[in-house]
Amino acid sequence: MLPRNKVYGFLAIFVIFIASSVYAQSLQQLIDNAKSGSVIVLKKDIYYGPITIKKPITIDGANEAIIDGQGKGNVITILSDNVTVKNLIIQNSGDQGWRMDAGIAVKKANHIKIIHNTIKDCLYGIQTKYMNYSLIEGNDISSKPYKQVGLRGDAIRLWWSHHNLVKNNYVHDSRDVIIWFCRHDTLENQVTVRSRYGIHFMYSNYDKVINYRGDHNMVGIYDMYTTNVEIDGALITNNTTVTAIGIGLKDASNLIAKNITIEHCTRGIFIDESPYEPGTSCKFQNISFLYTTVAMDFNTDVTRNRNIFIHNNYIGNLKDIRVTGGMIDRKRGKWLKNYWDRYIGYDENGDGIGDLPYFELSYSGLIGEDNPQLMIFNGSPVVTFIRFIEKLLPFSVPHILLEDKKPLMKMLKIKSLIVKEKDDGKA
Repeated sequence: MLPRNKVYGFLAIFVIFIASSVYAQSLQQLIDNAKSGSVIVLKKDIYYGPITIKKPITIDGANEAIIDGQGKGNVITILSDNVTVKNLIIQNSGDQGWRMDAGIAVKKANHIKIIHNTIKDCLYGIQTKYMNYSLIEGNDISSKPYKQVGLRGDAIRLWWSHHNLVKNNYVHDSRDVIIWFCRHDTLENQVTVRSRYGIHFMYSNYDKVINYRGDHNMVGIYDMYTTNVEIDGALITNNTTVTAIGIGLKDASNLIAKNITIEHCTRGIFIDESPYEPGTSCKFQNISFLYTTVAMDFNTDVTRNRNIFIHNNYIGNLKDIRVTGGMIDRKRGKWLKNYWDRYIGYDENGDGIGDLPYFELSYSGLIGEDNPQLMIFNGSPVVTFIRFIEKLLPFSVPHILLEDKKPLMKMLKIKSLIVKEKDDGKA
């Protein structure tokens, strides 16, 4: 057996030899000729793809090497377990959406590491099928520079991929980060800006979002047809298109959302038929709804009684709640110990809780709820005057939209767990 120092020396020589020999053969030939377990360190240059990796190796671009796909399909396709791709600039995939041309495509492979790469001018960034126990960390990902966001591809797309960690990635000017048919995946310290869905779960269960940052997207986080998804820590801002949402739920069950700030969004939380499964609930705790058009937008009233809102701030919103669709009882739902900037009451015993319940009442507000096109008049002098008069001198029986029996007298301090957004010089 060779002494340890001689073994390390041999490996070092082996790596240097591979790195220098790339000029004598194509990158694909170099990969095909490398032994399993090899570490290929590329010098600063442009290497042309597409390439396919069918054995466990590491490719390290040392933050200088560029792999250019020449506009043909996937730039890198991984078909083997235990592959690491790191420190590369990956660019110029194909542009065919039907085949999901990507910077990196992983198919039926486990224990993959995709670390600290810049993926640009690629329709899809990273797309996986049947990838498990893998790491996607520290990548800067953008799509083709199409103005219409729907024509771009997804920055990260996991399909039927379980037990993965997606961490510290900066996604911008793409379409979605989407998690389809997945279990036990964690997305941590993710940043998504100027895209469509910051994070989109579909038919996925037991997944977790920790410390998410989204800005100027159409939707921050959307949870569709899922069970037991948890969101812990998020800052979602400036989703201001007509239908924009901070957090959305569609047929979702047992969602837990906490330690979140939603600011300057058209709708803070949009809830449609959630929770869906009988006997389940959705819980929203330690959330600040700041300066939204509608803080909580319910598309149906059927399941609203199983949504629980506790220890949240409602500040500067045009409307704190709106209920549309089929309505059985507008008062359904559970609100407890929230801070409402519209609350007018007193705290005689000084326990920090208002002595009278807080009610959200609606008179003229029903006009806009039943006729959404009239919402354009919100904030106008006429509507503002009508709302003032209806509080001062009610002329009809109001509808109670919500009741908080223990409203807080002071604003809550929401714990912030927010990753800083990367500054790329764009607004």
